Amino acid sequence: MSSLRMAVVGVGSLGQYHAAKLAGFDDVELVGVADPGETQGRAVAERLGTEWFATAEQLPSELDGVVIATPTVFHLDAAKYFLNAGVATFVEKPLAANVADATTLSNLASAADCILQVGHIERFNPAFVATQERSGFPLYIRCQRVSPYTFRSTDIGVVHDLMIHDIDLALALTGQMPSSVDAFGAVGIGPHEDMAVARLKMPSGTIVDITSSRMSPIAERSLQVWGTDGCVSTNLQTRSVQHWKATGPFATNPQLVHSIAASTPDPRTLKDSVFGKWIQAEEFQADNSDAMSSELREFISCIRTGTAPQVSGTEAVNAMLVAEQVLEALQVWSYQTGTMGKTSTRRAA
Repeated sequence: MSSLRMAVVGVGSLGQYHAAKLAGFDDVELVGVADPGETQGRAVAERLGTEWFATAEQLPSELDGVVIATPTVFHLDAAKYFLNAGVATFVEKPLAANVADATTLSNLASAADCILQVGHIERFNPAFVATQERSGFPLYIRCQRVSPYTFRSTDIGVVHDLMIHDIDLALALTGQMPSSVDAFGAVGIGPHEDMAVARLKMPSGTIVDITSSRMSPIAERSLQVWGTDGCVSTNLQTRSVQHWKATGPFATNPQLVHSIAASTPDPRTLKDSVFGKWIQAEEFQADNSDAMSSELREFISCIRTGTAPQVSGTEAVNAMLVAEQVLEALQVWSYQTGTMGKTSTRRAA
């Protein structure tokens, strides 16, 4: 099997890891990295045994695929350049700085019949995959993604930085776009929102609650789904998964608990029988496979086979459309002044 000629544009805090993964694949030749920062670009190139280029246009021709991991504001121009050249393109999330630009890229990829994959990495987290397999159709979803301020992705607010991950997961779990969106957000050290909570209501009646913050003293990425097959509680960081569902007659006749309690002299003695006898409890650790490697392996497979990725331009645009609805719904106020502002219309800059 011949090696694919690939490159990475933007080798900062995230792009350097994409470059390292590609350089380590036996079926990929990393022919170059492009970054305007010469010191960082040269250091990454030398470490990975490839060449540094100052701009994307200077990269070698005849590329099979490219990964774009620049700041969000540069996604549109960089991705357009490669899609117009017919090069399969992987763009880190969010796809672009706003819905209009993201739609432009998605439409361009479709018109050019060119692969466009977007880096919603949590889709490849084995703990999420296990959750999706066990929850049945979701009736209620709760997501929490909080972390300390990292001084990374400061060109966008927490909605496009963190919340968009969970928006994408919610859309993947339900297969629906929300019929309504409510949200609240706050500016901490700015200039964009640093905390946001949102409630999405789906046409099916499913409710999704999402909390995102980059002002938390500790990091947490958790997901809980109440679905037709019970409740799944997942730690997306540690990849621990817990699944509870009613067993035996309780699965079809939950009212049975009243009869059992009435026929028991002291119903309080029944509590130790709930889990294990009436509610099946499953706890396990999802595998430790690397999610970034998995999404890049899918990108490579799509290039070789011509198949569509899990997260194409369409899925990425849908996530951004919901993110924009969240931003529109935010009532942003400042911790510094304590003043309430009007509904936010800000976009990722």
